[in-house]
Amino acid sequence: MSVHVRVVADDFPATLRFYTDLLGEPEKVVPDFEYASFDQGGETVLAILGRRAAEAATPVGRGDGGVLVVVPVPNVDATVATLPAEVVVAETADRPGWGVRSAYLRDPEGNLVEVQTWTPS
Repeated sequence: MSVHVRVVADDFPATLRFYTDLLGEPEKVVPDFEYASFDQGGETVLAILGRRAAEAATPVGRGDGGVLVVVPVPNVDATVATLPAEVVVAETADRPGWGVRSAYLRDPEGNLVEVQTWTPS
């Protein structure tokens, strides 16, 4: 797995159109959840997530920018255990609908970072 960026979009349809025009058809689109991913070599390289969905599922807030960095790790719990407590903004949790276990961090610039491990189906 590789690191990818998730664009948090206030206007999901317009943002999806922009990136589709730029990159071609996305690999996956989930309109009800306002999610789309653009993949390369079987790996997501860019994803779009509607702000409403992002706010419901992650610590993204209205004042946050439009980018969320996603970092796959072998073991989320072990990774979080090595980090200073002040960078962790949401404890590790399973996301069965997504197929991942994840936690959320803030980097020194205040950017939101999701660390995640794929869970067996």
